[in-house]
Amino acid sequence: MAKERIIITLQGDDVDTVPSRVAARLASRFDATLDAILLEPDPSDFMMWAGPSGAAASVMAGALSSIQQESDMCAERAKNTFIDALEYAELTAVRGRFLRISDQPADAAAETRLSRLVVTSRFAASGNGPLAELVTAVLIDEQTPIYVASDEDEPPKSVAIGWDGSREAARAIYAAAPLISAADKIIVLQSNRGLEYRDRRTASVDRFYDWLSVRGKRSDTVDIDQFEGSVGERLLKGAEGIDLLVAGAYGHSRLREFVFGGVTRTLMAATDGPALLLAH
Repeated sequence: MAKERIIITLQGDDVDTVPSRVAARLASRFDATLDAILLEPDPSDFMMWAGPSGAAASVMAGALSSIQQESDMCAERAKNTFIDALEYAELTAVRGRFLRISDQPADAAAETRLSRLVVTSRFAASGNGPLAELVTAVLIDEQTPIYVASDEDEPPKSVAIGWDGSREAARAIYAAAPLISAADKIIVLQSNRGLEYRDRRTASVDRFYDWLSVRGKRSDTVDIDQFEGSVGERLLKGAEGIDLLVAGAYGHSRLREFVFGGVTRTLMAATDGPALLLAH
C-alpha cells in the first residue's frame, strides 16, 4: 500500500502531458498514490446582465451551453492525459483520483493537504495560464511543497540544494528526501554574502552534511558568490547541468505581484534549467 500522496495540477491542454508523466514517475519513486486536480472556470462567471428580454435570455443560455461543452471537453482531455500518464509509469488507474473543481483555487489548494508534493508545469509556476493562482495558493497558503517539472520526465539523478539554514529550505529538503537519497550526485549551493554572525551559524553547511551522512550520502559545496547577478540568478548558474534544484520559497503577500520574494520569482520564472522543488 502506498505511503505518500502526490498531486498533479491540470489545465486540460497539451501543457499537461510532460508534468503528468513527471508526476507519475515521481509517484513510483515516492511509493505514492497520484491524484489529479483540474481547476476549470465556472460557466456562470461568464454571465453578463443582458436585459430582461426573452431574446437576451435565449442568447445567454446558448452561450452558457457552449461554455459548458468546452469545459467538458477540456475535462475529458485532462482525464485522458492523467490516465495515459499512469499507464506510462506503469501505475494502475486504481491508484489515482481525478478531481474536477470549478473556479475555486482555495478549495483546490485545500485538497493538497497531507500531500508530499504538488507537481505543476513551468508554465503555471511562472504565473501563466489558469493554474497560476492555484500554484500560489498551494505554495503560500497551504505550504504544500511544489515540484515544477522540467522538460525531462525521468526522476532526477543529480540534485542541487540551496541551503541557507532556513525553515523553508529544511522543509524543501524533507519533501525531496527520497530524491536526494537516490541521487547519484548532490551539490550544496551556498552564499555568505551579507550574512551576520548568527546567520552564518544557522546557514552552516555542516548541519546539512550531518543530515546527508545518516543517509549514506555526501555532497560537494558550490559557493555561488563566484557568479554574477541576483541570488536567484546565481542559484540557477550554480545548478547548471543539474536535474533538480531544491530550495526554500519566500513570500507573504496574497497579491500576485508581491507574493514571492525576488529569489523565488527568479527561480519560478526561469524558462529552462533544472526542475524545481520549492517549499514555503
